[in-house]
Amino acid sequence: TIIGAGGTAPNQALGAEHSQPLHAYVMGIPGLKICTAASPDAAYGITKSMIRDNGPCFLFCPVKMMKESKGKVDLDKCMPLNKAALLHEASQSAVDSGNAVTVLTYLHGVKEAQLSIDEIKAEGFDIDLIELRTLKPLDMETISKSLARTNKLCILDESTKSGGVGATISAAVSEELFDLLDAPVKRLCMDDAPVPYASSMEEAVVKRGADLVQGVFDICTKKW
Repeated sequence: TIIGAGGTAPNQALGAEHSQPLHAYVMGIPGLKICTAASPDAAYGITKSMIRDNGPCFLFCPVKMMKESKGKVDLDKCMPLNKAALLHEASQSAVDSGNAVTVLTYLHGVKEAQLSIDEIKAEGFDIDLIELRTLKPLDMETISKSLARTNKLCILDESTKSGGVGATISAAVSEELFDLLDAPVKRLCMDDAPVPYASSMEEAVVKRGADLVQGVFDICTKKW
């Protein structure tokens, strides 16, 4: 089991040496179980399960959030290595009016999305927020259940647009769940560029909560 602290968080100003995403590199290695954790309880529970697993595992943890995330953990709990987590469910009224979107994200994107929920709801929309605690294998069952309600998908992704995590997820959804989609998949990915050192330039390259708010608006108003 390998635990890697990394990820491309907004507002770090650390440059490509520290912030360039490596998720897609690891996903290309055959045979790995690859998970992510954006909270202490998830990190602990998934690590316990990985130690008990017979195969090679890799856990990504968000380096910036590790400095600020606190919380109690159940020391006796092991978490599954193949399940995503539904962190926020869109209201039924938003679903019925066609103003709900399934949002998939992981690591620093979880915090960015959670902080954006109130603004999204103020615009008249809502989201099913799913934390991808497993990147390989993907939890297609949880994604399918959400898409059956919302019929729209937005991916807030830390990796690059070309060959990144979001590209893999989008392809899987298009292949397996195409009939559930009423709109093209919206991918909010990092630009195909090294992460800049200057904060002003980083803001243009690394996607964050503000991009998610705009993405949800665009997909619900058919501006794709």
